[in-house]
Amino acid sequence: TILFVRRMTSTYRRATPVLLVLSARRVSGEGYATRSSLRLRMGEAKDNETEKTILFVRHAEGWHNKDERELANWHTDKLGLTAKYRDARLTPVGIEQCAELRARLAGDAEFAPPDIVVVSPLSRTIQTATLTFTGGPFPFVATELARERIAAHECDHRSPLSSLSPEFPHVDFRQIKHDDDVPWLDKEDIPDEYDSIACKQRGIDLLAWLWKRPERRIAVVSHWVFLRHLFGQFPDLPITNFANAEMRVVALSDALDDASPDL
Repeated sequence: TILFVRRMTSTYRRATPVLLVLSARRVSGEGYATRSSLRLRMGEAKDNETEKTILFVRHAEGWHNKDERELANWHTDKLGLTAKYRDARLTPVGIEQCAELRARLAGDAEFAPPDIVVVSPLSRTIQTATLTFTGGPFPFVATELARERIAAHECDHRSPLSSLSPEFPHVDFRQIKHDDDVPWLDKEDIPDEYDSIACKQRGIDLLAWLWKRPERRIAVVSHWVFLRHLFGQFPDLPITNFANAEMRVVALSDALDDASPDL
């Protein structure tokens, strides 16, 4: 929390600005924790009372990924900014990648399924989550907190909720407040879309939201630029780009909480 106050000097009686940086919980109706109290480390939770296991997954290959790689004029003609790629979906290769990840998890005798699957509300992440985490009975919950960094790329422009809900009836969309993509209007590109202050903060907000949920083992299906912003805030985590359909397992904790959290 940053507060600006004005101090009156004794000599000139002139107001002088003073910057105070307070180390405390962020002012919020949710009581979210600050970055300094949240902790991430690679690996499974060792103590279910003080840590949660988070399975971060990047979506499988989308059409924007394929065409950026294969079309020579992708950048020169700024194809990624065209409506053709709005809320890009998975390619056939992306669907195969989901099947491969699902098979690897099924073949791992030590893998435990998640208690809940949290998804970005973009189609390719919902598809990836649906095709990868099968066999429930765990709920699927969509949240804007997990969506891609918001810039000008149409692949990150969410479809209307009225279109998503009928197509993905198994997903709980109650966290999504608007039918139209209202957050799309508030770009996360300051100072730069690949080093966004707002995107970093949203990453911390996501962690705090996950921490306050009752589930102890949570899958989060999201996007590489968002995950890079999130992982980059924790020195012990690798910030190398996630591959399509890659999963990384981390343990989440909050130094300000001494006991198991509850909503």
